[in-house]
Amino acid sequence: MSGFFSRSQTALQLAAQQQQAERQIRADLATQMREPRRQAYASYAAEASQQADALLWTCHALSHEPPRREAAVEHLDAFMQRGSTAYEGVLLEGPEEVALAASELSGAIAQGTVIAATWLEQGDESAARTGPRDFATELREAHEVAQKALRDFRFLAMDAIRADGGHPEAEQARARTAALREALGRPTWG
Repeated sequence: MSGFFSRSQTALQLAAQQQQAERQIRADLATQMREPRRQAYASYAAEASQQADALLWTCHALSHEPPRREAAVEHLDAFMQRGSTAYEGVLLEGPEEVALAASELSGAIAQGTVIAATWLEQGDESAARTGPRDFATELREAHEVAQKALRDFRFLAMDAIRADGGHPEAEQARARTAALREALGRPTWG
């Protein structure tokens, strides 16, 4: 009789140990995924924030009387010349929802950069050809779009870093991203 209970007790202990080992493996996997992602996301967010700030700084420099064109060109060129390895890191680390948010952010910054470059190139000459164009307003609006895209990226990045590894990541990411996109007023993907 005692042998039967000992064997049952041993089986329960082994099952509990196996469950604990599986939880530990999932936790280790989540940790191994989190750190490279965290570094990639933080690098990209810092870089994108600097680029958005450069757009706003360029707007202020060009709105100044007299416009500080040389300083604006130097400041804008400083970040346009650099290639973005941080963006590539986000694309490689995934998941797709965060990569898409990074793409939207890069697009918003690129749009602002085009407006700033056009303002620098054409300046007052554009008014003679196309009528008055309010570059300052356009650039401030582009900066606001970039700031919103940066905020969206940060929310999705935080959510991806918090994935616990308990369920398949794709399912977790889709559910979390759908909820976040709904809260942000963005359409969800099918």
